[in-house]
Amino acid sequence: MGGYIQPTEYYKPKSEGSASIIVVKNNGSPKIYPLKYFTTLGRDFEGSTSDIRIKSSIVSAHHGEFFYEETQRVFYYIDKNSTNGTYINNVKLRPFNNNSSEAVKLCDGDVLRIDSFENGKLCSHPESVLILFTTSISQTEAWTCFRTAGYDVITIGRSIENVIQLPDFRVSAKHAAIQRTVDGGWAVADIGSTNGVILNNAEIERVSRLQNFDIIRICDTALVFTGDRIFYNTIHHDTCSLSVNIVSRTVNFGTKTLLRDIKADFSGGDFVLILGGSGAGKTTLIKSMLGEDRADGKIVLDGVDLYKNFRSVKSLIGKVPQSLTLRKNDTLRDTLLDSSSMKLGGKYSKTEIQNRVNSVLDHVGISEHQHKLIGQLSGGQQKKAAVANQLVGFQRVFICDEPDSGLDAASRMQQMEILKDISKEDKIVMVITHQPDDASVVENGVRKTLFTKALVLARSSADGAGHVAFFGRIEDVYSYFGVNNLQDIMLEINPPSEGGKGLADYYINKYKTTKRG
Repeated sequence: MGGYIQPTEYYKPKSEGSASIIVVKNNGSPKIYPLKYFTTLGRDFEGSTSDIRIKSSIVSAHHGEFFYEETQRVFYYIDKNSTNGTYINNVKLRPFNNNSSEAVKLCDGDVLRIDSFENGKLCSHPESVLILFTTSISQTEAWTCFRTAGYDVITIGRSIENVIQLPDFRVSAKHAAIQRTVDGGWAVADIGSTNGVILNNAEIERVSRLQNFDIIRICDTALVFTGDRIFYNTIHHDTCSLSVNIVSRTVNFGTKTLLRDIKADFSGGDFVLILGGSGAGKTTLIKSMLGEDRADGKIVLDGVDLYKNFRSVKSLIGKVPQSLTLRKNDTLRDTLLDSSSMKLGGKYSKTEIQNRVNSVLDHVGISEHQHKLIGQLSGGQQKKAAVANQLVGFQRVFICDEPDSGLDAASRMQQMEILKDISKEDKIVMVITHQPDDASVVENGVRKTLFTKALVLARSSADGAGHVAFFGRIEDVYSYFGVNNLQDIMLEINPPSEGGKGLADYYINKYKTTKRG
């Protein structure tokens, strides 16, 4: 039974990524294991060769494998057709062949469970094992342990009146409660929070019953419930990540498709240009990413699905107004206080809002100018003020639909520089613009664009839907389309009736072929 277990042939790991699993068993605190490019999981017994060994009778000798796929920069998991199987987000993996299940892509926050299953439900076997896949929880930070004995209700929130106080500014003053049920069990309740409560990667509506080893996420805190104890740990995002996977977006009761097969991954610091030909679905894509119009697919931010956890994620994805102008006769501090009050709503005290403004002023480096009128600030200081005005909320993704519309060339450039500076704060900024070449600077005599990535949509003549014609580094987009200027991409994909070459289908197929290769 021993020996090295080869990963499934159709995914080949090449190098090591940065991720961990948190393993929770009965009568034990969470234990964190870093994942290598290939890591085996199995039962702990004499002679075991598994990299991660778990003492549990329901874990098979060679239960599963984690491995890293470098080209996509993601981890996958396969179950080695174990006796009791592996459940990911409560869905059991099915055999793919005689060797293993199909490989499943893992996202930050996915919950794997090795457990027994009776009457159509997971029943929490005494030796069950819960595994949290994470790319954000610190491997070194200690977990706080809270014992539930003596409590019927355990309130969780930002204010000091709570049994468990979480100093995260996105947590509501009174956010949630873990409470005993009449039959002696436990349940978790959302008590009117702004940003919601996630249980095992799905947002609860009001109250949900708890099982041992359930994982609760409240904003940037993960809590593991084990019945007699609650372990919790703050999630540290080294960089934010956004995964867009839209299978389709249809209207008119499914008779018309606006978008199809849109896949793209973004990271903090990305300044993304979105281009699209006529009818390619640029605005539809933005509305889908904001959750205003939901597509068939997933929008996953930092491991949390926007559509399944809308309340928890919606405050992290913002739409930047077309104009970033600030009132010249207001002081910088008053401007940020007004903006904070609007973006944070009525759930925060005056002192908390002031503290948030102080933090942003310090972070952007303009505290010394906070009592000056906006009109008294230098051009560079006004630019920093505009950045601070967007950062007082908690958005990690900023989506901009023609933010330079109606501006002259100099103002368009200044607008783009502001948005670029926002992306440098570990944010993801996406821009639709008809003047993409204005977003450029001269370095060592060479003009370079400010954008880091490009997503180009084109309308297919086959189904009339918008497809990806290119997604990747901005450096590669020029040679891909054979152009010297970003704006010339539109000439390649627009139809002849609009002065273009009508090559939308060619580039859609080229991209599909490139991805397959």
